[in-house]
Amino acid sequence: MSADDSAEVRITPRYMLLLLVSIPVFAWLYYLVGSTFFASPLSLEEYVVFSTLVAIVVTGCYQLFFWVQRNNYVFKTRCFEIPLDNRIPFWPSWVWIYSFLYYIAIGFVVASIQTITEGVYLIFGAVMLLLAQVAFFYVLPSTVPPDYRRYEVNSLSTRFLKFVQGKDNGRNCMPSMHCSVAMYVSMALFPAIGNAAWIFAGLIAVSCLLVKQHQLADILPGLGLGWLVWTLAPTL
Repeated sequence: MSADDSAEVRITPRYMLLLLVSIPVFAWLYYLVGSTFFASPLSLEEYVVFSTLVAIVVTGCYQLFFWVQRNNYVFKTRCFEIPLDNRIPFWPSWVWIYSFLYYIAIGFVVASIQTITEGVYLIFGAVMLLLAQVAFFYVLPSTVPPDYRRYEVNSLSTRFLKFVQGKDNGRNCMPSMHCSVAMYVSMALFPAIGNAAWIFAGLIAVSCLLVKQHQLADILPGLGLGWLVWTLAPTL
């Protein structure tokens, strides 16, 4: 078994059981947040239906992402480091923003929908974004300098960062998928929370640099791709 195969999240009976158990729990959370903060008219039953759809789509999308990770060796892997990247400090505690804030904000998008139809359109746009990302990762595989991943694992933050890095092959840096999803999510949340939505995109972009998962050259293309897909994808 290769390192890439071991990092892949496989669809096992245990995974499916966890998925089935977690769907009603997350649906209930989305219902509470949606009705409390976004005045969503959706019922708990409708959140269960939509959460089930989200879980299935996310599971399928991750399989495509991991397929590309196993197969993006056809073209030369590039590194887009510039001298300014060396001035950016390594700050591993930002991994908690890089990972957890990322998924919390996506959850807020799910909670904020006003109709299931609106949610389906958002999912369609997200799938389009993923397809664009994996096309880049396959045709233009890119990485960070090897020394970015050489650090002493001596804290909870560095241990968790090492765990996160174990889930990818390091050849999917440009454009930053964290940044493209963050921009897409920010634009989805903007009608509900206004300019506060841009804080999320900014924090994710900064965290990408401070945990050394990305270089400066990865950030703007990621943000731009998220904006482009949101602009072009059909919406209500």
